[in-house]
Amino acid sequence: MRKINIQGMNEVVFHEQLENGLNIFVLKKDYNTFSHYFITNYGALIDNFIPINEDKMHKFPKGIAHFLEHKMFEQENGPGVMEKFSSLGGSCNAFTNYDYTAYYVSGVENVKENLEFLIDYVQSPYFTDQNVEKEKEIINQERLMTLDNPYRTFKMRMLDNLFVNYEYGKSIVGTKKDIYSITKEDLYRCYNTFYNPSNMALIIVSNVDEEEIIDFVRENQRKKKFPKQKDIVIEKKEEVEEVNKKYDTFKDNVTKPHIGYAIKFRLDDSKYDIDKMGAYIRILLISNFSKMSNLNLKLKKDKLIHGNIGFGVSKYNDYAIINITVSSDYEDKVIGEIKNNFDNLDLSEELFDLIKKNLISQFVYYFTTTSSIMGYLYDEYYESKTIREDVFIKHKELNYNEYVKYIGMLNFNNVSITVMNPLDKE
Repeated sequence: MRKINIQGMNEVVFHEQLENGLNIFVLKKDYNTFSHYFITNYGALIDNFIPINEDKMHKFPKGIAHFLEHKMFEQENGPGVMEKFSSLGGSCNAFTNYDYTAYYVSGVENVKENLEFLIDYVQSPYFTDQNVEKEKEIINQERLMTLDNPYRTFKMRMLDNLFVNYEYGKSIVGTKKDIYSITKEDLYRCYNTFYNPSNMALIIVSNVDEEEIIDFVRENQRKKKFPKQKDIVIEKKEEVEEVNKKYDTFKDNVTKPHIGYAIKFRLDDSKYDIDKMGAYIRILLISNFSKMSNLNLKLKKDKLIHGNIGFGVSKYNDYAIINITVSSDYEDKVIGEIKNNFDNLDLSEELFDLIKKNLISQFVYYFTTTSSIMGYLYDEYYESKTIREDVFIKHKELNYNEYVKYIGMLNFNNVSITVMNPLDKE
């Protein structure tokens, strides 16, 4: 068992990889709540790969990872998954994103019983022609509901306008044609390839001793047999630095126009520490676009925007995206003001010091509740497929001179603008 000491926080995550390849991460806290996440490294972007025990690449329908997530909640025998967890006092759910699928349960009692059922049901697929066919209309209705959400459409369209080859921005659910083309055989081929323990991780936050709960999982896995898994061969795509579309406009069911100003960067760990770069960008955005920033106050004073400026930075594989979003009736003026702000950034040392202290306090807050601890551990796994020791200490090491240097390395002109306008009134 390996100890992962989170430097500067006096917190320890225990890591064990079982003989079948399953990675287990455990953080013990003497709280009266627990949280378990069971994750497979399989998300919506993965649709072209060599299935287990086969030797040729196969292209599967879009949305199949999400379809699998739905079907895992149907069991061959006994009560349904939701009913079983309810009887154990657990609250469960699941989600599929572009890179992972996660199943989770939380509660205040029956820590081991909830954990065991979480593992057992995810490792007990039950697909039939009938139950697969029945699910198609349910998932298609979910697809239609996402299309009815203009703000989700706006977000996805912004992503689609940024990436040329990466398929961030494409539907996680798939198209109607994709959904209705999925078969029971497709699901088993994908499940057997990606739901092997060697491609999965279990993250546990509870008040049970680390060795005790890892032994509990080990005993559960000893009773089951899984095929030995080689490295999964997945189609690799190379992204280009240019944005897909520099400008895009569309209409949807909103009352006010929305403007998305997005900047695309290729991350380069040979030139800088990527974790620190992410922190410096967050400091930059808070300094220049938060509700008390000069730009936000100016745009509100001049009545050019509705509400405040939205902002954020996200990592997508080897790229980072800065998003600035505003609601405004004055598209040209606001876009001009945002561009001018990036051309004349406020790199105040005083603001830097204040925001750095705030980021550090937020990091400490992560470890005050079970849910926020799990949120942090999941984000860590999402970024690196492990829990890193030095993320917090890197935040404490941030310094103003390096901040100015790192920000100076970035090109703020690789921009994609997306505008969502209200539908024409009849």
